Amino acid sequence: MQSIPALFTTRKIGLVVIFISFTLTLNYLQAQEESTEAILQSFVDSYQTDHMAQTITFGIRIGDDDWWHVKSIRKQEGYLVGKRQQYTFHNFGPHEVSLHSGQPEAPTWYFHFANRETLDNINNKVWTASTASAKSFGSDIVALNIRDMEGFQSGIKDDAIVYEVMEHFWKKDAVEITRFARDGSLPTHGVDHVGLYTMKDKRIGWFSIGPDQAANAERGLDKGQVPNLFIVTKGRGQADFGDGIVELEAGMSVFVGQYVKHVIYNPYDEPMEGIVVLFGDNIDYARGPSYMDFLEQQHQFYEEYDGWIKEREGQIMKE
Repeated sequence: MQSIPALFTTRKIGLVVIFISFTLTLNYLQAQEESTEAILQSFVDSYQTDHMAQTITFGIRIGDDDWWHVKSIRKQEGYLVGKRQQYTFHNFGPHEVSLHSGQPEAPTWYFHFANRETLDNINNKVWTASTASAKSFGSDIVALNIRDMEGFQSGIKDDAIVYEVMEHFWKKDAVEITRFARDGSLPTHGVDHVGLYTMKDKRIGWFSIGPDQAANAERGLDKGQVPNLFIVTKGRGQADFGDGIVELEAGMSVFVGQYVKHVIYNPYDEPMEGIVVLFGDNIDYARGPSYMDFLEQQHQFYEEYDGWIKEREGQIMKE
């Protein structure tokens, strides 16, 4: 027979276990009870003070028929600084951002979440939106797709805006922090990947190539229309750049030009990890102008912008 103190201790421990189990269950149920509207509204509230907010209307579709849309009007105000008032700084926000039930009034593009679980994973920072939307091929089925409503056809400009909205609307921190690890990754291009930051002219991601895994080994992925930069931060691997095998190890970076073969694989026992930068979307340079043509146009913009700055400085000097 148990003594009174031992019996009391056993019952006390049992009550603690029951209380902890009840608390965990209650927290789980509360998380499940958080409505889709409340989650989306939290992203809207954050976007109101985001310095990268856009003036845009876009749709959100969760599953088959749960539609929402967001209207955003960016607010910024410039002010002059410097001894001669020669510089312009800017204040951003608060922006006018609102959430509405149903489809957008006019056809446009929208974020299509495969299910509520995908939204929960992004809300709970299990995935980033760019991780959930990463594809090897356009036909790939992923957790988060960007689609066009009937009657709307997006172009390259729309793609650029989509990337910027995706990166900033679906992150709620004032300083946007992304954690990367294999348990928060999704497969793409044959490796585990976490999207760190995506814009039209650059895609930055974390990659992990496990033992016997290979990146870009599938037909059509071993060469691209834009340059790539690989930075190895952990482990070892090997690469086929078309003229023999190159050993890769932590502390190396590799720049791969457009149309240069790059198959990277790991024959070793530990994962090889690092950062990859893609300088744009391959498809943009597969239908005419090359990536170098784009750079020439960018240089032209810099020249025109430089001329505008010099003209403005001249006006300030006269005043």
